Amino acid sequence: MEGTKEKKYEILARKPVAKFYYQGLHSHPVRRTVLLLEETDTFLRGYEFRMGNIVRTPSEAMREIKTYRKDRIPKWGDYCRLRMSSKTFLNDPQKTTLERFPIVAMFTDGA
Repeated sequence: MEGTKEKKYEILARKPVAKFYYQGLHSHPVRRTVLLLEETDTFLRGYEFRMGNIVRTPSEAMREIKTYRKDRIPKWGDYCRLRMSSKTFLNDPQKTTLERFPIVAMFTDGA
């Protein structure tokens, strides 16, 4: 077999870091931090640096590109765990958990 074709991705220029909770196959939403490569109206695609308590190194995260459906990203009021947390209690229950940040957010604890 001759060489395989690989699609080339560029990191998004404006606010490429997405932090959100994601309701995948888990029983509850799990926190994700993703370096975005592509975004449309229906999905996000990128390198996953954090899934719950698991934090990946850049070399580990960049081995695989993951895709997330936007309709699986909950709002702050969708689950009592999200709503009743002391950090997130004052968030609007109708607002999505998706937050976008500049690239420096990957290297600081503040965002």
